[in-house]
Amino acid sequence: MVRITDILKESAAGKAVPSTSPAGSSAAPEMEQPERPEEDLKLSEILSVDELLKESEEQGLGNVLSQEEIRRRSSILKERSEVKGPEGEWIYGDVEKIYSDSKEQVQTAMDRGRAGEPFSVERIAECTVRMVHSLMAADRLYLKAVYTRHSSSDLVSHAVNVAIFSLKIGMGLDYNENQLIRLGTVALLHDIGMAKLDPELINKEDVLSKEEYEEMKRHPEYSYEMLSRLGPSYAWIASVVRQEHERINGKGYPRGLVGDEIHEYAQIIGLVDFYEALTHTRPQRRRFLPYDAVKIIVENEKGVFSPRLINTLLKKISVFPLEGFVKLNTNEVGKVIETSEDRPLRPTVEILYDAEGHGLKVPKIISLKDTPLIYITRSVYEEDILGEKNGWNMKAGARHHKTPTI
Repeated sequence: MVRITDILKESAAGKAVPSTSPAGSSAAPEMEQPERPEEDLKLSEILSVDELLKESEEQGLGNVLSQEEIRRRSSILKERSEVKGPEGEWIYGDVEKIYSDSKEQVQTAMDRGRAGEPFSVERIAECTVRMVHSLMAADRLYLKAVYTRHSSSDLVSHAVNVAIFSLKIGMGLDYNENQLIRLGTVALLHDIGMAKLDPELINKEDVLSKEEYEEMKRHPEYSYEMLSRLGPSYAWIASVVRQEHERINGKGYPRGLVGDEIHEYAQIIGLVDFYEALTHTRPQRRRFLPYDAVKIIVENEKGVFSPRLINTLLKKISVFPLEGFVKLNTNEVGKVIETSEDRPLRPTVEILYDAEGHGLKVPKIISLKDTPLIYITRSVYEEDILGEKNGWNMKAGARHHKTPTI
């Protein structure tokens, strides 16, 4: 049977094959090929999912863990939050517990990593397993990440959100369960090196000096150092995490890798890390709404991120997420109550306020994909919605919608 640890461990590819020479031959004794210094690891030397799956198939292990096997092997899944749906499928409904447990494990990893102490990658992976199954069953965990407010210095919440968004993109790329577990595990650990930075630097409200920015840019190397202590089985995790700020145009850091030199996991996490940062408040600016964040990525980051990944982001990360407020070309304001991956810009909206900003006594439902003459003109900050008694604060909405600087 395949265990979670087997999913995460480094492939044996690249090591010497045992000799098959007949007895008495003068064949050289078996020995492993010398490994290159870890500093020189490139994409081909990082654990490739395809290579590991091929190896697993050759050994007759199968390439995907069954849900029952994951449930049996992972004790953390045996909790009362499990319920069965109408078809008998398992649904991981306690998104609050999944989210808080994931934060706890990331915080532990950061604390122990900063202190130079080992931590359990398997516990991080178990959190990812629960995330994967929750997202497969419903989008409540995704919405938890969308609407959880956190400060720019809350590195733990940021890591959990990046993992959840990364898994959504992985699902859009048709990753199998093993791949998703790996992707989510790396995403949860992607910023572990930030724990070595001075908290005053992380919390600084003013623009960073050149020296401070250079120190901030060292966190991928700090992450690499921390994760490398976990041993050769997890060397691939350290290598992928170090690539998170690399960009396909070669203008990333720390090594200026280009295109396919960057592992796809790192490309996904790098894109999502940028998106998640845009959608949360910083000392110098208000948070961007999802629609505006995606617009920035599409319009201003061409050549920085893979078009394939940006397209998947548009498909899987709703630009008008459920429960989000929007304004229509009719000047009416409503809340998104249903989305469609096929028509992401034309969700179903429950109209709450008329064109003058007065709350409707009886809300009306408009399916924009069936109403071509009506469309969304922009998103609206929920904090600008004052309630039905006061109506929608049109002036505040207009003022706050002005695009802040990044």
